[in-house]
Amino acid sequence: MPDVNELLDTYRVDVAHARQVADLALELFDAVVERYELLPAQRRLLEIGALLHNVGMTTDPPEHHLVGRDIVLNEGIEQLSPRERAIVACMVAFHRKKVRPQLEPAYLALGRRGQRDALRLSAILRVADGLDYSQSQTTRLLAVTPADDGLMLTLSGPCAAEDGARAIAKADLWQKVFGEPLYARVEGTETLAPPPSGAPDAAAADEAEGGGAVAPPAPGTPEEPAADEAEEVALLKPWYAAPEAPLAELGRVLLRRHLRRLRLAEREVRADAPIESVHDLRVATRRLRATLRLLTPVFTPGGLRASSKGLGRLAGVAGPVRDRDVLLADLEERAPTLPAGVQPAVAALIERLREERSTAFTALIAFLESDAYAAFLRDFATLMNEHDGWDNHPRVRDLAGSTIWRHYEILRAHDRSGLPADAEELHAMRIDGKRLRYVLEFFAETLGSHADEVIKPLMAFQDHLGVLNDISVARHILAPHADDPQTGPAVTAYLAQREQQAAHLGADLPARWEKLSGAAYRRKLATCLVSLG
Repeated sequence: MPDVNELLDTYRVDVAHARQVADLALELFDAVVERYELLPAQRRLLEIGALLHNVGMTTDPPEHHLVGRDIVLNEGIEQLSPRERAIVACMVAFHRKKVRPQLEPAYLALGRRGQRDALRLSAILRVADGLDYSQSQTTRLLAVTPADDGLMLTLSGPCAAEDGARAIAKADLWQKVFGEPLYARVEGTETLAPPPSGAPDAAAADEAEGGGAVAPPAPGTPEEPAADEAEEVALLKPWYAAPEAPLAELGRVLLRRHLRRLRLAEREVRADAPIESVHDLRVATRRLRATLRLLTPVFTPGGLRASSKGLGRLAGVAGPVRDRDVLLADLEERAPTLPAGVQPAVAALIERLREERSTAFTALIAFLESDAYAAFLRDFATLMNEHDGWDNHPRVRDLAGSTIWRHYEILRAHDRSGLPADAEELHAMRIDGKRLRYVLEFFAETLGSHADEVIKPLMAFQDHLGVLNDISVARHILAPHADDPQTGPAVTAYLAQREQQAAHLGADLPARWEKLSGAAYRRKLATCLVSLG
């Protein structure tokens, strides 16, 4: 197992900045340890988290807080227990941008006390990181003293005003978890007040600074030579995407990535945001289930089944909402083109579908807020953050090629001297097309630039089948309304248009399929497999 110094070296961390942030974090900790009843043992975790906060910078600067989290969770760091590793991973993930802890898989897997510790230590780290925003290592923390309603940081140094302002901007989490604001002043000058209520938070500044980049030089400051700039931006390749990487590690990284997207979509769904939020939720669910299927060979037999079933239940309650969203959007767009005589029936049908959608949405929200779903999230997050149960021996290159080709053969098997005409068979073909796409996307970073060449034609074919499936779903949803005198005329007129659309789509399908089944596509796919080495 590597120690912290080995990780700093492996990932070419700016040690001067890391050490400065760690020292400032420890000074802050020592100043408030009694005030906030912090545990002395947490001091060690704070130092490790501060040293590693930028460990992902040389791999992916825009997302270095998330890549750094993955590095911490992947490495069996010598000084850390699994629980401590998760807390440090949270600190790395939370050191920049707006902190939304419920999106973070490492946080979800912790118990209440661990979550509390992670947020408190992250609050201190964020302020310490801000105190070296200039990355000059010149700002000194002279004192931490009580203010009227919080604490005052007294600073010195040529960049203290800039660094102090940045630290206060990043003290949003501090105020939330400790219950009082921070203020800062440069020794001998006026106070630097915290941003007023409603002002842009640290997230906006994070975007501006490029995730930790040095602020633009002042006018007249000489710029670094171009050669130094080129060296500065040279990036490491993601360790998890290398052909030699354990398949399990690639899978854990992607599970965390997709779970975060799922949680982001949940936030939008709970707010009943635009209809695409439910679509995003379903897509994240599908990607997670597809990833679990691909990881079956490298996990304890049967151990992924509970997670897959939990995701299936979520997909089951989200489906009726999304299906009606799609149908309503299309029906409302086509409504003006339907005969004038059926317009009252169209209005009645739209109202009925909205009522059905509302009922389905209520059921979805109830599921998302249930204790069972919360327990599922904790268990699922634990699975992707810990190493227990995983077989780290099979490499990406050992299984990727055969897995990709097997899924392609399954898709091609639907062509039996012609494409299926039955709607259910076409739907099954669409599902197998999606599975091939998810496999290719799973290995996309390993495949490199070749991946797009085989994914894009597949997406176009899948989208074509998707519209045909939407028409089939519309028939099913509208069937109960077809014989109703109030809505029946609208159903008949609307479905007549959709059947014409289906006929045109069906006629175009063979040409689109040829782009996937022909020799040219197979050669591109084979080139992808060769690139695995």
